[in-house]
Amino acid sequence: MDGTIEPGLPDHVATTFEDVCVEATWVAIRRGELGPYSKVGRWWYGEDEIDVVGLEPSDDRLLLAECKWTTDPVGLGVAESLREKAGRVRWGPNTREEEFALFSKSGFADGLADELDDSWSLFNLEELDGLLA
Repeated sequence: MDGTIEPGLPDHVATTFEDVCVEATWVAIRRGELGPYSKVGRWWYGEDEIDVVGLEPSDDRLLLAECKWTTDPVGLGVAESLREKAGRVRWGPNTREEEFALFSKSGFADGLADELDDSWSLFNLEELDGLLA
């Protein structure tokens, strides 16, 4: 029986963490910590996947978020990758407003918040707990 669950556990936990992040996104929207969105879910197209996407068609506003259940703090590379993926999301006009969020089990690299503009929100486990408590 040993070893039957353990190999797949990280993938299962990561998927569960994404579900938790979707719920936390709805709470953050209700609390005004993220802009209002009428639809929230996952997005994938070809090789691209975005863990959480929020749509608000009436305002042409788009939320894109990544959820990282890793032992390393999330750094600028994840943010840059998400911004690149945003450019490949075919939704709304070119003038759409984009908002970004990162959820991380292990926090964020030192100085990451300073590297990002006001369109970004960062949520560590403590902040997630505050949203879902």
